[in-house]
Amino acid sequence: MAIVQLTSPALFSAGIEKRWDEVDPVTQAFVPPNAFVSGVPWRYGLDGTVQITVNEAGPRVRRRDCSDTDFDCNFWLGDAVLVATDPSPDTDVLQAPIRLKFSTGVRAVGAWVGVCPRDPFDAPFFDQPLFAAMWIALESAPQDWHLVVNADGRTGHVCAPATPLSAPFVGARATGGERIVEVRFDAALLGNRRYDKLALSELTVER
Repeated sequence: MAIVQLTSPALFSAGIEKRWDEVDPVTQAFVPPNAFVSGVPWRYGLDGTVQITVNEAGPRVRRRDCSDTDFDCNFWLGDAVLVATDPSPDTDVLQAPIRLKFSTGVRAVGAWVGVCPRDPFDAPFFDQPLFAAMWIALESAPQDWHLVVNADGRTGHVCAPATPLSAPFVGARATGGERIVEVRFDAALLGNRRYDKLALSELTVER
């Protein structure tokens, strides 16, 4: 069995793009900005067979909008994002702020990772090196964590749709018949400089 890094959504085979503002299966309404999506009695549906649980444990997670008036990071304007407070400046699987569990294992997972400063007027915070990390747990050993991806990018402001992103993208595919059952995401700045919150773009998944 091997784990292959995927550096772009374009490398996914028949990738499914999962947006975080899609319909709540209980209320049949779109998930609104600032709504909690962890600790709620429903799960995101990836397709008809797979459900995604957001942060079964760990920090509370909200659904936000990427914009200069809501969550300003360098994803595309209007993207629905997951956002959680990061308890530590280190990248640590046990403290990872965003954790996604799949009801049925998937072959590959990836997403863009962004952060925001504690002070929105902290201009020097932007265009700094940002290091993203993703861990995966495999179906054959769900208690074991594999640090499969470290990706480099930059911090930044919201981007116009379809423009190149400077945020780091982390993605991986399990091979040899293995399946991914959980992923965790974290990030770090140079010198363990603190930031306020971590954001995750829409998810790309290969079933």
